Amino acid sequence: MIALSATIIEDVFRHTESNSSAACAYFFFDGRDGQKGSQSLDSLIRSLIRQFSTPYGGIPAVLTKLYHSCHDGGCPPSVESLQATLLLILEAFNDVYIIIDSLDECPERKKLLKWIKEMTSWKKDKLHLLATSRPEEDIAQHLRLLDRNHVCMKPEFVTPDIEKYIDGVLQAEMSFERWSKEVKACVKSKLLESAGGMYSCFLCEIVLI
Repeated sequence: MIALSATIIEDVFRHTESNSSAACAYFFFDGRDGQKGSQSLDSLIRSLIRQFSTPYGGIPAVLTKLYHSCHDGGCPPSVESLQATLLLILEAFNDVYIIIDSLDECPERKKLLKWIKEMTSWKKDKLHLLATSRPEEDIAQHLRLLDRNHVCMKPEFVTPDIEKYIDGVLQAEMSFERWSKEVKACVKSKLLESAGGMYSCFLCEIVLI
């Protein structure tokens, strides 16, 4: 799923690079134990604010205002105030692209799905939102209600691409040069075996790019 999302991100960034009125941001929900503390809805919105603030060439006035309203950083802002600040920052762009990977790894799934619904009701002609997830029923049902333009990627369609990706990494990375062909084949086999759950995903384009 990471390789697919990386390809999407690269393509969208190329699209926005030459257009100052467009901007792109992405966020990856990493379910590993060491990352769970930074995988909340709050973390997502903060990351989007940072990324969309970069094209300003400085700190947006609305972000400075939020900082002062929180006693100059003395207390954390609420999710609601972060959301309001994000929307004000996005007003500067004609087209906004947001890519969110692995919704199912978010520990605050209900809050996240509610946030997605709220975002999609904001200026649909401006917002382009794409989210990926494993095919878990609650997520699939929720996103289908927002937009029927979705793609269900079955393992038999994705496995050849995963295999090519693994081969490319094993060949390109210098750290794997000392590995024998047998070891590389074993690693590849194990990765493909466990990839079914990771790459058999539900891909939903909330608003078509």
